[in-house]
Amino acid sequence: MNKRLLSLAVCAVLCVGATVVRVAAQDADINNGRVVEMVHLGLDDDIVIAKIKSGKCSFQLADPDLMELKKAGVSPKVVAAMLDASVLTSARVAVDKKSVEMHTLAQAKVGGRLGSALTYGIKSVKSKAYLDGPHSAAIANPSPVISVELPKGETIDSYILVVLDGKKDRRELEVASVGGIVGGKSGIRAEAIQRTSSQSLGGNKFNLTTETLRKGEYFIYVVGSADSIKGIYGRGYDFTVE
Repeated sequence: MNKRLLSLAVCAVLCVGATVVRVAAQDADINNGRVVEMVHLGLDDDIVIAKIKSGKCSFQLADPDLMELKKAGVSPKVVAAMLDASVLTSARVAVDKKSVEMHTLAQAKVGGRLGSALTYGIKSVKSKAYLDGPHSAAIANPSPVISVELPKGETIDSYILVVLDGKKDRRELEVASVGGIVGGKSGIRAEAIQRTSSQSLGGNKFNLTTETLRKGEYFIYVVGSADSIKGIYGRGYDFTVE
């Protein structure tokens, strides 16, 4: 009886393990090999294309790769879908070889109103945009390797590195100031912008290099991404230097 129960338990564990492996395989990135696998399973082109459109794709589509896909029996229709899925709509950014997602700077808050009132406008009122959370999920070293792959039509000059002001629950960036002795100013403060240089890696791929960064919070800001009417004060990619 005990042996029978043990056998049933082992079978149950194996079945669960197989299910987990299948689910993990389905949730993984769709790459060239996965497409070839689906084709060899006999799945219809429309089904394969639907999987490509709904999945997270990571294809290699240089000329030799296209020839290998053709030899493997992948139809031109499916290859065209792979090419469409590989067209970037936003930059692909990695810091120290770790992918960094794009974030939107939340609606700005206004600080310094009381001080401005008490000093009859001599002290400026500052508008600050922010990211939630005290730190980024992406941790980098003081001399980070920043790689950027751009969508067609964009230039690397539109990507600038800025330092954020770290707070307990957020990271802030001054985007405008009104009043004060020098009057109104809009845009990112010059002292927040970090010096970078770019190196072309061919195509739309670049490396950004910086001087050694201090411990703190940083943001690769996309120039021209702000839309104040929609309450968007810029988009970009954040990382933390520890």
